[in-house]
Amino acid sequence: MNSFNAYTPQKQSTIAAFQSRRAAKKKILLVDNDLASVKDLETFLLNEGFEVTLCNDGIKALKEANRQQYQLILLDIILPNLDGFELLKKLRQRNKIPVMILTSRDELFDKIYGLEIGADDYLIKPVNQRELLARMNVVFRRVQMTNSQPIDEIANINDISLCLSTREVYCHGKALNLTGYEFEVLHYLILHAGNIVSKDSISEYIHGRAIPYNDRSIDMHISNIRKKISTFVTEKKIKTIRGAGYIFLKEAV
Repeated sequence: MNSFNAYTPQKQSTIAAFQSRRAAKKKILLVDNDLASVKDLETFLLNEGFEVTLCNDGIKALKEANRQQYQLILLDIILPNLDGFELLKKLRQRNKIPVMILTSRDELFDKIYGLEIGADDYLIKPVNQRELLARMNVVFRRVQMTNSQPIDEIANINDISLCLSTREVYCHGKALNLTGYEFEVLHYLILHAGNIVSKDSISEYIHGRAIPYNDRSIDMHISNIRKKISTFVTEKKIKTIRGAGYIFLKEAV
């Protein structure tokens, strides 16, 4: 028998593994007002093995994000019909898909606002493609790490309940609508409840690297978590230790 055509169990296993790898391509939704300007980025992502869908309209992009299962959205802010910020706010009402803002708007307020309403990262154009890929992989690892946790793992400390399987958080029985980034920050704080955790250690857990100098994104996320908790209770859950970091308190103060 011709060895090339012989489908031995070993060959069948190899073929199945190859097909599985092909089927497991991560799907990226790339949303930008000027599609011509992101053609090089689209080519780069395709060459890196991603499936890429392009969209240049805010309303159409929102419908597409809720219709199809994507692993990541790369989102510009300047869009017709529905800008990126409004799109992200509407998306977060029902969808926890990771979103990285990729825009030419470099105002600090825009970055703070984007992170507060649910962006997982905020990058300024033009961005180095390799840096973008590295940041994308950090997001993918964070999602994979969370999904690999035991599905019945639930934390309940100081009247805050956090469930890894559903990524839901409750304060005194009331649901907290946290972004994906906020969930990871709170999860890390709860894992180390009663102990000081530094901003660097939080960044290492979430991004795989120490926090860059003068980067206040973690401070902003913790501030946002506190605001959401304060809508239900007045007692303190997270304490700031000046110059050292934060403590998630085991008991109400």
